[in-house]
This record gives sequence, structure tokens and C-alpha cells, in this order.
Amino acid sequence: MVGPESAREAALRALVGIDEKNAYAQSARDRILDSCDLDTRDRAFCTELIFGVTKHRKTIDHIVETFSSRPVKKMDSVTRNVLRLGVYQLFYLDQIPRHAAVYECVALAKKHAHIGSSRFINAVLRSVLRKPDAVKFPDPDCDPVSYISLKYSHPEWLVSGWIRRFGREETAKLCEANNEKAPMTIRTNTLKITRDALIQKLNHAGFDVISSHLVDEGIEFQNAGDLFSHELYANGMFFAQDIASMLVSHVLSPEPNERVLDLAAAPGGKTTHIAQLMGDAGQIVACDVNKHRLDLIRDNLERLGISSVKLILSDSRRLPDDIKAIEFDKVLLDAPCSGTGVLRRRADLRWQRREEDLKHLVTLERELLEAAACQVKPGGGVLVYSTCSIEPEENSELISDFLSKHPEFSEDHVRPYLPEGFRIAFREQGNPYVNTYPHIHRIDGFFIARLKRD
Repeated sequence: MVGPESAREAALRALVGIDEKNAYAQSARDRILDSCDLDTRDRAFCTELIFGVTKHRKTIDHIVETFSSRPVKKMDSVTRNVLRLGVYQLFYLDQIPRHAAVYECVALAKKHAHIGSSRFINAVLRSVLRKPDAVKFPDPDCDPVSYISLKYSHPEWLVSGWIRRFGREETAKLCEANNEKAPMTIRTNTLKITRDALIQKLNHAGFDVISSHLVDEGIEFQNAGDLFSHELYANGMFFAQDIASMLVSHVLSPEPNERVLDLAAAPGGKTTHIAQLMGDAGQIVACDVNKHRLDLIRDNLERLGISSVKLILSDSRRLPDDIKAIEFDKVLLDAPCSGTGVLRRRADLRWQRREEDLKHLVTLERELLEAAACQVKPGGGVLVYSTCSIEPEENSELISDFLSKHPEFSEDHVRPYLPEGFRIAFREQGNPYVNTYPHIHRIDGFFIARLKRD
């Protein structure tokens, strides 16, 4: 394919790349948008198509196979993804004229697919138009795993595990929430501006924003538009971050002039938040194994005007000797994880992860936690462990196992350290940890534990 002439053509190119090369959706989107000259509206439409098709792919393929004599897997990638684009527009985008969606997809097939494919695509999509009620799903009572998996486009292994833990109804609500558009939230950089002043500037610039009732620094957008090309972003007035992620640094509760270690720190949301809570006064060491991702932290530090952070390129399990020699007041490990709490943000993650990945991730998380524990100052030092996973193997079970082997550490109940707005909104008292869920808290799914060293 040559340069795309429309949002749909650009989306098709990205989807074919995701299909054929197992590319990440965001990377594929960024590459295609960098290579073409679409206006703001078409860029947004292209993004909607790429992420929407990727997120709902399992359901879309089920719909296609309802009307197609040919299994989706047996189709060439262009035909397969033109059909996916068509079904997504017909079933998920009410504002798109239905016959126009079919016409445009057939035109794409004529331009990019093999001979005869356009006729096949036309026939399938027109059948979808005529008989949308022909789409059936498994009986939810007889086969709840298949029903939820197909209805809400999630892998069966995840659905099965969640049903065992949460029950059928709760799992359906969770999967439905994962398919909703994630809210756009930012963290005010209070080193430069107050939240009220930033809201005033954003509203004056034409953005539709409200203050978060859960976190004092948080701002929620109804319409983000071209936010990241605005001078407020360039001048470091805010950092894009979900509310659940903001909770982590509050639970760490760093104080000015403390020594803080942030492991696996990229891209720097929590690192910069820690510096902000400390008034940029103290010693923060941020470590990451990936140079490109460490450069992202460096860029964010410069943009936000933060000077108290020292960056270290290193595997967090094998820190340099000069860092190993330091006993830190606070240590944060936001561990690499399965990401099952952020599936609404990561359209492709549900298809990238496999059940067997959990075992490898738990091994890595356990090794990182052991390394983190060695850096915590005895006599009251604090270790915070967090993930954007909702799987107990990576969270409560891992912490329980760690504590059984490390009597020098004890649980420190997180609730007193949470922002007042979050405590008021969610009054659960019994759990010493933070567990957030998209369908309950309307924020990302996170786990946060706070441990104190005797």
C-alpha cells in the first residue's frame, strides 16, 4: 500500500500491520499518522477506528463469521481488516451513515485487496445491514465464559479466572467497563501552578475540564482535543496520568529532604509526582533498564522543571554499587505486570497477553521486590509495591508470600495515606491494600501495598 488518502485507509494500513506483524496498536497508529497528512478530525477518526477494531476484535470476528461462509482466519489480512472496519462502523459508531460505511469499505477493498474480495466484502456487509439481529451469542447460563468472552471481546482465560473470583455478573460489568473509552485525566504540576489556576487557563483555552473529587491534583477532561500541542503542556503545567496511578505516590507519602528510590520508573509519572509531593527538595533516584524509556523520564523532568531526580540506567535487580550502598527512606516498586487493570487504555493488551505470561511476570516481580527490600532503611523505612494488574498472583498473594519470608517487614495500612477525596468516596476499611477496578471506581485497576521495615 502507498500513502493513505483518508482516515479509513490509514486505519486499514495500521490494522494490517497489527495483524501481520503483531505490532502494538499505539505504535502502529503513531507510525501511520506520522506518515500522512490528515487533519485533526480525520486523525481522531483514524485513531477511533484502529483502537476500536483492536479492542472489539473478538466480537467483530464473531459477527463477520455469522454472515461469512469463510472463517476469518482463512481470509487474507486486507480482506479481514476491511470487514472488521465495516462491522465496527456498523455496530459501534452510530454517527456514521450505514450505507456510506459499506461503500467506503468496498472502495478500500477495490483499491487494496485481491480480485473478487470487494464483491465478497460487499455481500457480507450488506447482509449485516439487512439482518443485524441474526447475530447470536452463547447462552449466558449454559456457557458464561464463552458468552462474556464473545459479547465483550475478552480472551477466555481472563474471563474464566475473573468469573471464579468475582462471579458472572461482576465479570460482565468489568469487561463492559474495559470496553468504555478511558477518561482523560491530568495531574497538575503544583511546583508551577495551582489546580484552580490551571483549570482556569484550560477553560480559557477552550477545553472542557472539571476538578477530580478523588485527588487534589487531578483534572478530568470532557474534551482533550489537541491538548498535547498546547503551550500549557510544553511549559510543564501538567502530566497526563490516571487517578489510580496518582494514588501510588500518595501512599508512598514522601517528605521533603528524604531519600527516595523509584525502581522500574519509566516513563516517569510517579517519579515526577514524588518530586512534586516533596517540593522538589530531597534526593530521588529513578532507575530503569531501558535507555529510551529513561530518556522519557529525562524529557519529562526538564519539561516539568524538576531538579531533584538522579537517573540511573540499570536493571533494578542489579543496581550499581554506589546506589546499593544507600539506605533509602522510601522505596517505590511499580512493577512490570500483566496490565489487566488498564485494558480499556491498551486496546491490544488483552490479545498480547497469554495465561502463561503470569508465571514469568510473577517471577520477575518477586525478584524485583526482593531487590527493592534490600534498599529500605531499617527502623521505619517504607516500601510501596504497586501494579496496574488486578490479578492476585501478582498482588496480594505475592505480598503475602514476601511477608512470610521477611519478618522485618510488616503491613502498613494504606488508608491513612490516601487523598481525603478518595477516602470519602470509597469507605472500605478492612483491606490493608488498595485495590481499584474500572467498573467500581471508574479509574484504572491498580494494586498498592505499603510495607514498613522494622
